[in-house]
Amino acid sequence: MHITRFFVGAMALVAVLPAQITLTDANTQVVLGNLSATSHLPRSFQLRADALAINHAFEHQWYYRVAGDAREFSFRNLGGVATGVVPSNDHGDRDFANVDNRNLLKASFDFDIYDSGPASGVFISRVTLMNTSAATISVDMFCYTDLDIGGTFGDDVCTGTNSSHYVTDQTGIQVEVRALGNDLSAVAAYPAIRTALTNLTVDNLSGVLPPFTGDYTGAFQWQNRTLLPFEQKTFQVVLAVDTTATLIPIVENYGYGNGSTFEIHTQTAPLQDNTQPRVLNVQMKGALPFVEQRTIVGLAPWLPPLPFIAGLEIWCEPIQIIGVFGGFTSATGEAQESFVIPPGPYLAGLNVFFQAFAVDAAAPNGYASFSPGMRVRVGKL
Repeated sequence: MHITRFFVGAMALVAVLPAQITLTDANTQVVLGNLSATSHLPRSFQLRADALAINHAFEHQWYYRVAGDAREFSFRNLGGVATGVVPSNDHGDRDFANVDNRNLLKASFDFDIYDSGPASGVFISRVTLMNTSAATISVDMFCYTDLDIGGTFGDDVCTGTNSSHYVTDQTGIQVEVRALGNDLSAVAAYPAIRTALTNLTVDNLSGVLPPFTGDYTGAFQWQNRTLLPFEQKTFQVVLAVDTTATLIPIVENYGYGNGSTFEIHTQTAPLQDNTQPRVLNVQMKGALPFVEQRTIVGLAPWLPPLPFIAGLEIWCEPIQIIGVFGGFTSATGEAQESFVIPPGPYLAGLNVFFQAFAVDAAAPNGYASFSPGMRVRVGKL
C-alpha cells in the first residue's frame, strides 16, 4: 500500500442521532431502520443492487446475551447512541456508549457497502464489543436477517452451510448471507427465529441448517465469547447480492487497551479496485486534544500483547512493523492516517495490523494511552 498521511479534526460523520441509515454506492443501496428505546423486535432493512431498485430484504438486527441474563437483548436506543454516515455515503456508524445502561459494554456498529456490478453488490454488517467493566464477562452474539428475494415472500429457496446461507427464488437472484467465525446458525420460516430472539427466555439457535423452502429468515450465533476488561472483539455478517464475494474486505478489532475511551477504528472498507486507487483511513478517537500521537503499522499480530515498557503493551509483532506515523491530535482528540490501496490485484488478501498511542498523564500507566489492535484484510472488488 502506498502511504499518505494527513491530519484531521472532527471525523467525517454527518449525523449524531440514532436515526435511519441510508447507504448508497452506484446501484447498491442499503437502508437500516431507526432504533427503538423499548422494542426488541428487529429493525426494518432494505437491500437493493440493481437499476430497478428491487428490495430483497425486510429486517436485520443484532442481539446479545451476557452470561447470567434471562433473555436475549436487542441493541436499542439506550445508554447514549450516536449515528452517522460518511460524506461518500458508503459507510455508516452506530456507536453505543453504554449498552442498555448496564455499565458492561460499549458497541460500535459499522456498515459498509460496495457496488460490484450493474446488478450486484455487497453489504457488510460489523459489530465490535468492548468490555467496559472491571471484571471478565462472557457474551453470546446473534445476527438475524429476514430476506424477501425479488420483493416477494414465501417463495425463497435456501441452500448452504452453518456459516453461509444462499437464498434465491424464481427470479434467479441470489443473496448469500455469510457469517465469519460463528458457532451456530439456523434457518426457518418467519417468525420462528424472530420469536425466539425476542421472547422472555434464553434461546440458543436450533442449528437447523439448509436446505429450506419458504419465507426465509436466518440467524447466526457466536457462543461464550470471553471479554477481559477493555478487550474488544468483532463480529460480522456479509450479504452478497448476485456476486460470489470470494475475497471480502475485513476489519477486525482484537485485544485490549488501557482504558475504555481511547480506540482505533476505520470508516472505510479496505478494497482493492482494478479501476481506481482506494483509500483506507485509520483513525483514533478518545485521546486528549493537541497531544502527541502515534500509529504503528505491521504485517503480523502479537498475541498475547508484548509488554513494551511498564504499563504499555504492543499488539503488532515488532520485527514486522513496517511504519510508525504520528503528529498531534485534533481539538476533539482525534487523528487519522491515510493509506492508498493501488489498482493492482497483488494486494488482495494482504493482512495489515494497526495500533494507536497518545500521550496522557492520566492514563493508568501515567504517560500514554494505547488502543487494542486492529486487523485489516484487503479485499477485492
